[in-house]
Amino acid sequence: MTIRKDKPLNIYHTLVSIIIPVYNGTNYMKEAINSALAQTYKNIEIIVVNDGSKDNGETERVALSYGDKIRYFHKENGGCGSALNYGIKNMKGEYFSWLSHDDIYYPNKIEHQVDILNKLDNKDTIIYGGYELIDEKGNSLRYIKPDSVLPINKLNISLLPLLRGLIHGCSLLIPAKYFHEVGIFNEALPTTQDYDLWFKIFRVAPIHFDESILIKSRFHSEQGSKKISNHNEECNVLWSSFLHELTEEEMIKMEGSPYLFLTRTATFLSNNTPYKKACDLANTMAKQVLNDTKISVIIPVYNRINWAIEAIESVLIQTHKNFEILIIDDGSTDDISELTSICKKDKRIKYFHKKNEGPAAARNLGIKNAIGKYIAFLDSDDLFYKDKIEIQLKFMEENNFIFSHTSYQKINEKGKYIESVRSGFFSGNVFPQVIQTCPIAMPTVMGTLTLFQENLFPENIRSGEDCCLWISIASKNSIGGIDKELSKVRISGGTNTFMDPNKYSVGLINITSYVLNDSYLSKFSPFTINLLLAAVTQLRLLENKNEDYKNSNISFFKNNYVMQKIRTYCFVTKILILLTITSIRQEGIRATISRIQRWLKKHI
Repeated sequence: MTIRKDKPLNIYHTLVSIIIPVYNGTNYMKEAINSALAQTYKNIEIIVVNDGSKDNGETERVALSYGDKIRYFHKENGGCGSALNYGIKNMKGEYFSWLSHDDIYYPNKIEHQVDILNKLDNKDTIIYGGYELIDEKGNSLRYIKPDSVLPINKLNISLLPLLRGLIHGCSLLIPAKYFHEVGIFNEALPTTQDYDLWFKIFRVAPIHFDESILIKSRFHSEQGSKKISNHNEECNVLWSSFLHELTEEEMIKMEGSPYLFLTRTATFLSNNTPYKKACDLANTMAKQVLNDTKISVIIPVYNRINWAIEAIESVLIQTHKNFEILIIDDGSTDDISELTSICKKDKRIKYFHKKNEGPAAARNLGIKNAIGKYIAFLDSDDLFYKDKIEIQLKFMEENNFIFSHTSYQKINEKGKYIESVRSGFFSGNVFPQVIQTCPIAMPTVMGTLTLFQENLFPENIRSGEDCCLWISIASKNSIGGIDKELSKVRISGGTNTFMDPNKYSVGLINITSYVLNDSYLSKFSPFTINLLLAAVTQLRLLENKNEDYKNSNISFFKNNYVMQKIRTYCFVTKILILLTITSIRQEGIRATISRIQRWLKKHI
């Protein structure tokens, strides 16, 4: 909604109908009528509807004393809703403004709101604001300001301020067209007829919050909601109907997700109302939203079938039961009959076979076939804790994250504990720091299907491809971190990046190259220096390891062809280290990457 900053002349001089329903209202109605007559905006009509008062004609005498300054109607008693409807049916204005007989308008109430309409492109917008709370004698108690509860942008989201108890009916200026399109007040609802109608109208009408306080709302013991015994039950029924009627799209518009809307609504009802049944319903519906959320777990597999089966079993025992498992066989050469047998026994497991192209291509195939709202990744040699998905899903829904990861535990080939890695602290806006330090482990990651459909793994990279994607995602999104171990990462010699200095250094170089070749990420190239220095450190470790091995097996080393290759590799590694250090200092990062890649391609 756009509002012009320049204040034009009051060219929109529409007729506004102020409707005052009254029942036995001689105590306050004069103040209400006088405040309506005192409006600085003069193109108004004031309609007073006597709802069958039983006060020996006192209410009628007060109303008739105003003569033709007001339009007065008398009807049989039917409740506030029926009196308002009578006024609506007889109003001539294009806009409706309700004034309770015990409330008071500030003199500029109508003029100020019409001025706002002048500045809005859409004249069918509902204008509303806060109010001043006064006691029976008119003394000020406090100011109710919706903008102290919700930010302005949320106050202009239709329905949300209503469902957070921030709408006072007398603060509204409503286009009369909505009574024809949506309907009028439900006369069968003695105390909730207002919220019932606002809910229906706000579902189709744009709203605009104005911070000005323009009405005084009287708080006293004679109000209907305090005198009618079944008021709370009526409210429970009304709020429960709201929860059942709202669509998923409406909940998302208000709070980002159905789960977040329902939990926040339950909190609001619990903290601000006695409507326990409606609160319990909101909590129940929130839990059901989580239970109904499908998670797609993608497991790329290449040989090591026994470990892959363990990985699958760790998913099958999850406390969150709504999941699918996508097994992507990346061209395994081992006997996979036991694996395929397990897949056939459980309809939640889908098996895909493809030629060997590396883990990035395998995961991308899984993404393209996933149907869950979220995707969780699990390498075939790693494991989930049984409550991993449940905890991470709830965290993401509560905080409206589209990507999250957790801390994890390192285990050895036999599944024994090695150490804990508290990577879950890495959270929030982590870019560009994530370039030089990315602690996110693959089996800890969960993200929305949409996110990964729009951000696939780089298939031209076989080592470090995961970090490349995490960096890209972090450059555009906030990262959710859970500092709780929810996965186990297996550390195995020779095949695991953690244990292979050569593979680790190549991964670091690949990440650096990925950053430098991206038009946006390359703006942060200085953050890649630490990656290259880490690569040098890993290569130096490899050099020292190979030198120690050579010295302890000198005779065998001289006569064995393989050992000759190792000796050549040690020489290449030493040259590569010197090259990297010199190149970083003298020629910059991009030239260093190019040189390192040429060496690796030629010698490794």
